[in-house]
Amino acid sequence: MRTIGHDFDGTPDERVRCFRIFTLVTRVLHNLTFPMASTLLVAAPTLRTSKHNETKINKEVQRFFSSSAFSRNEKRRLRTSLLCASSSSSADDDETSSSTSSSALPRTPGTSVDALDAVMMSPETEITTKTTNPDIKTFSEDVLAVCSKGYDFALQSLDKKLDLAIKLDPATGELLSDDNEQSVNLRQQKGLEEEKFAIDVLECLASSSGNGGGEDNKQRIRAFARGQQVPKRSYALAELKLNDIDPSKLLAPTENTITEIKKKLGVAVGALVIVGAIVTSGEDVGAAPFQAIKTFVFLSFLLAYDAVALNAGAQNLVLDFVANLTSEEYKTRLRRHEAGHFLVAYLTGVLPKGYTLSSLDAFKRFGRLNVQAGTLFCDGQFQNEVKRGKITSTSVGRFACVALAGVCAEYAKYGNSEGGAADIQQLDQLFNALQFSQKKSDDEVRWATLNTMAIVRRHEGLVDELARMMGTGESTAKLISIIEARLANVAEKDI
Repeated sequence: MRTIGHDFDGTPDERVRCFRIFTLVTRVLHNLTFPMASTLLVAAPTLRTSKHNETKINKEVQRFFSSSAFSRNEKRRLRTSLLCASSSSSADDDETSSSTSSSALPRTPGTSVDALDAVMMSPETEITTKTTNPDIKTFSEDVLAVCSKGYDFALQSLDKKLDLAIKLDPATGELLSDDNEQSVNLRQQKGLEEEKFAIDVLECLASSSGNGGGEDNKQRIRAFARGQQVPKRSYALAELKLNDIDPSKLLAPTENTITEIKKKLGVAVGALVIVGAIVTSGEDVGAAPFQAIKTFVFLSFLLAYDAVALNAGAQNLVLDFVANLTSEEYKTRLRRHEAGHFLVAYLTGVLPKGYTLSSLDAFKRFGRLNVQAGTLFCDGQFQNEVKRGKITSTSVGRFACVALAGVCAEYAKYGNSEGGAADIQQLDQLFNALQFSQKKSDDEVRWATLNTMAIVRRHEGLVDELARMMGTGESTAKLISIIEARLANVAEKDI
């Protein structure tokens, strides 16, 4: 055979044979070099895999492996996602991923798709997934030591930690004369650590880790963060009305009692000022109007100072005191309002830290006029997300539900809400800070309204019981034990 080259001038048969030999050699070289090239082509995109894709795939894996049943299509989709996670969405990359799938997963010659499914879904694979799951929480030795001493002891320790956290919080704690920015930040950080310890104790009691000594430790925390919620999606106003919810009455607190008292107090103060001016003017009756005007100007200045410097704390203290003194319905509404906050927060995974039922109680406890009455929460996780600038959808949903819980608790019993204007204002401020569009804000509020109303209606009797216990001044730990006792034998879907 002559040398193969451009000057080859053999017979047609020789040319065909040479062409076949050339083709065979090319295929052999291709089979030897292509796997190495394929590996390089696939490895490069793998190094560029974004964190978003990794998170997406991890969530996909957890969702599938936490389910009790899998369809073949779902398993194939999972396998495809895993194989193609590091490749781009172009057709060429898809082809490359499919051509290298045999090297991406261990597979013996002749293994069928069903056999590969069996390998993926084997018990060993499931166990590996569980043992490497980062969501499984471990607890410190101090937390385990507290929980090992029993359910009641653990709740008492939780109460002490929450009280300490309130005292360390710059917004509610004691003001020191030598306070500076550094000392305030250190105190706040210490308070957040106390909150975290209390939450860990609660979660430890809810897990198998809390199984320790003591007969009373057979009791378990079962309801914390286990409240059943409606699917999170966009809801229309018509869907709220189908669920007997009138947004105009629920989301627009009237504050009728406070408004009426404010009017009466205004008339009474005005009459006293006029009478006082006449009395102090004596025989000079013409000076009485000027004396009254000066008094009104002075009172207006005091009201303006209170509104700016004390966040209207003095006005709220007076109005709230008179309302509690003169209106039984106001007291009942207020207790139910705070009970709604407490229960919904607990069932959605936000630990209540403490509560006050009147501005006078808040003033006695915190020594400040600018602290309003209400329920305090352990919001360290939410604060950390705000500082990082990455607030999760779950946190926003919890915040919205807790904010609307008070008005929902009132609406469920009275058909309207009086208190809660400040709660709704805080929710609006959050959405504005997050730069939510009007549609996004409406969707979040409608879902939170449906979800919160469902929880309140499902536990109507428990809300009333918590309101009564709050009226007697029971501790946070006692209220938690009441919730757990009432829901101990309830089906999980009814929590």
